[in-house]
Amino acid sequence: MKFLMTAILTTFLLLSGCSSNDSLKNIQPNNKTSLRINIGEDPSTLDPRKSRSLCDRTIVNMLFEGLTRINKEEKAEPALAQVIEVSSDMMVYTFYLRNAKWSNGETIKASDFLYSWKKILDPKFFSPNAFQLYSIKNAKSIKQGDLPLNELGVEILDEQTIRVYLENPTPYFLELTAFPAFFPYCESADKYNVEKLDKEETIVCCGPFKLKKWKHSDELVVVKNETYWDSASVKLSEIVMCMVKEDTELRMFEKQELDWLGSPLSNIPVDSLNSFHEGSMLKSKPMLGTYFLRLNTVNKVLKNTKIRQALAISIDRKSIVDHILQGNQSPATGLVPTSMGLQNTPYFQDHDVEEAKVLFKKGLLEEGIAVNDFQDISMIFPSGEKNYLIAQALQQQWFESLGIHITIRSVEKKVYFDMLSKQNFDIAAGSWVADFNDPINFLEVFKYRNASTNNTFWEDKQYIHKLEESSAQADPDERKFILAHCEDLLIKQMPIIPVFHYNMLFASHSYLKDMMLSSLGNLDFKWAYLDNRTDTVTEDKL
Repeated sequence: MKFLMTAILTTFLLLSGCSSNDSLKNIQPNNKTSLRINIGEDPSTLDPRKSRSLCDRTIVNMLFEGLTRINKEEKAEPALAQVIEVSSDMMVYTFYLRNAKWSNGETIKASDFLYSWKKILDPKFFSPNAFQLYSIKNAKSIKQGDLPLNELGVEILDEQTIRVYLENPTPYFLELTAFPAFFPYCESADKYNVEKLDKEETIVCCGPFKLKKWKHSDELVVVKNETYWDSASVKLSEIVMCMVKEDTELRMFEKQELDWLGSPLSNIPVDSLNSFHEGSMLKSKPMLGTYFLRLNTVNKVLKNTKIRQALAISIDRKSIVDHILQGNQSPATGLVPTSMGLQNTPYFQDHDVEEAKVLFKKGLLEEGIAVNDFQDISMIFPSGEKNYLIAQALQQQWFESLGIHITIRSVEKKVYFDMLSKQNFDIAAGSWVADFNDPINFLEVFKYRNASTNNTFWEDKQYIHKLEESSAQADPDERKFILAHCEDLLIKQMPIIPVFHYNMLFASHSYLKDMMLSSLGNLDFKWAYLDNRTDTVTEDKL
């Protein structure tokens, strides 16, 4: 394994030195209130009803806001809602909106929220996070086509008041309302600009910033939204987002052409981590997120549980964490991050090659297949040097432990999500980062086979029953016990293979103040400001 890791790191150094001939971009700020960051590539969408990736959500949170917002202490606080009333049984929430405006000058109304939520729950409308609304009464049945939209448990009391009825008491509901799926969408703009939702001249915003320019595959610029209800708290005049590769990003950061480097928008190159560790600029923060593999459980080879288990326990996670990631990530033997307290002991032993071989042999016999049948199996992953190195390590480990060769394939982000949504893959490397701080957010991803977040073809009646039982459980300790049982069921059947839990590594210049980075991976620019930045941009090439 030492030889393998040496080869992988050598490959990374070659990639870092040769992969980009991009010239450094001199991003000149308009003034000392212009922030400069890198987002790597175009966002898939700026529509909060459709945003899925962490980068997309970061930009959506610049442009939009919900009834609540996560503050600097990582707690939900009133945002577009000025006053919130909660019934004693925690089943009814009444939101009184503040006097707030859309960026086109129109008043934000209660009907804008209801319009957006109904659009998401329309069975004909694709929204990868529609399940987040299932805490609302009848929402799931409506999305499944079993009830009409007018049965949704939401009542408009007047233009500034909205009442929400829940299916069950939901202790994290106010955190949910800070998530993009719960954001309003301007009804008049949506109906008028149905084909141009991501254009700067047509997108209507309600967040701290509004879209100024989007030059695809090059640059995206947002500027302060003067109609935002709390614009007095927004100190930045604009945020300039370039789209460059990670090695170019590093050089731009070193020359103060960028103000932020690394998580959650990108990865710091492995070969530069040692130099960062020697200084004080590199920062670290645990993240409620897990990197894992989705398995197509109807595939002729991967449909066998023992084969899936063999693939899982043969992986040497510690080597991947120590030699490739090098950022204090932790090996994962479950889907839910261990900091959430479900997993008292590992669900399986990491890198248990002997047991993996036994399970693999039994699985082959049960299906009547041979090792050669794995030649047609491939693993896709989002393009990126670190993802490539992880995939390369997994490929080599499976070959050494089980004697199988899995083809690995890098695909662009948009192609990756398209293949995932169509379930057009054998194995797919990916991740899940919590939308709110509760284990249910990880486990519900795989509750239903046809959920847009599942994509494994796996479903289990007992798993569904236990998750629903947890929703009706008021005692927090009993609820945690039930959720731990759910995770145990998931890992035993292994439609997914957990690899590691995230730890964010990032750097910022000392003049950047009040950036809010939460354990959910939310990078919030609302309160950020630049304290006496001195630009040192030069024409030198590094």
